Amino acid sequence: MANIWEHPQVIAAEALRHLEDALVITRMCAMDSTSEFTTRANGWKKGDTVSFRTHGDYVSKDFDGEIDIQGIRTSSRPMMIEKHLDVSVEMTAREEALDLDSLSDQVIRPASYRLAEDVELYVGSKILQAAGLYASDDLMASAADAAQARKTATIQQLAPNRFCVLDVELEAKVLGQTWFNQSQTRGSDGETTLRTGMMGPLMGMDWYAAMSFPSSSHTAGEGASATDNASGTKNLIGDKVLSIDTLTNQIEAGDRLQIAGVRRPLIAAEQTLATSTTVALVDPITEIIPDNAAVTVVGSGNTIDFMGAIFDDRSLAVAFPMLDQPGDKVTGVASNNGVSIRVVKGSEMKTKKTILSMDLLVGAFAFDPRRITLLGQY
Repeated sequence: MANIWEHPQVIAAEALRHLEDALVITRMCAMDSTSEFTTRANGWKKGDTVSFRTHGDYVSKDFDGEIDIQGIRTSSRPMMIEKHLDVSVEMTAREEALDLDSLSDQVIRPASYRLAEDVELYVGSKILQAAGLYASDDLMASAADAAQARKTATIQQLAPNRFCVLDVELEAKVLGQTWFNQSQTRGSDGETTLRTGMMGPLMGMDWYAAMSFPSSSHTAGEGASATDNASGTKNLIGDKVLSIDTLTNQIEAGDRLQIAGVRRPLIAAEQTLATSTTVALVDPITEIIPDNAAVTVVGSGNTIDFMGAIFDDRSLAVAFPMLDQPGDKVTGVASNNGVSIRVVKGSEMKTKKTILSMDLLVGAFAFDPRRITLLGQY
């Protein structure tokens, strides 16, 4: 029987297959922006940063003899390769002699699943950078509440094909709702949901559950005010400060600020006390801000538990840069669909042991947090 370690690429491909199978949230991310990372090894390492440019926004005006020239205003968001995940195990002569199927059962598959779990926890945490928020006192308890959540996401101009990802608690609640699991309301899809637990599509969204959905909550401030554009010199696209009239009550860091006439909320970067006239923002302004428009906090005064999110495949971005191959070890690297993993086997002189290492680099960020709507319950 030929030794499988003569073909390390086969082992890496097997590891990649199991890794991809175990990814849920990550498969919903934009991968096209990461192609430069997985075509060749280029010395990428944890801590490297790449910037991505976002689209601008403009005002459409009725021509009346003379055009009003607008500057090109865009913003960019950084993505850092934040994780170098590794599973390393000691190999004995017995494991080295295993065929691919046996090695996969004992080492490759469980190690790949553990890597995938950590990747999902990491990528899922980026959902909390969402600009949008729909909050309810009885989230998803009815079709009407789900429709309101969808409306909030639609106003944020998500793509027609969108995902609704729930944590396991909200998934259990939704699966128990008759509007979700009965054929009278969903046809054969309802029967399938009741029989198999697969949620499927509903209200123009593909529904999924993820154990790795980040558990978090936020106590919203009660601040209220109105925008102050200072004759067009403030609140411009690209600004990271929102200028307002005197603030009533205070705004908390992380509050989503809804501005009348603006599609997407802005996120407060820090606590802002009453009587302040500016609010620092997490992300730059990306839309035209009307003057003297009401500014309110979404979920004002409530503690909100985040239990899900609605987004599309242009909301999150993830990269798996290809790792270098050491010249003195048996090494295989496999990449597919923007995902990359490395398998290395070699003898360690210091420990006198043979080690099998499976590792990967990963970076993720909210590519466009304006396209993500968190689902929260008071």
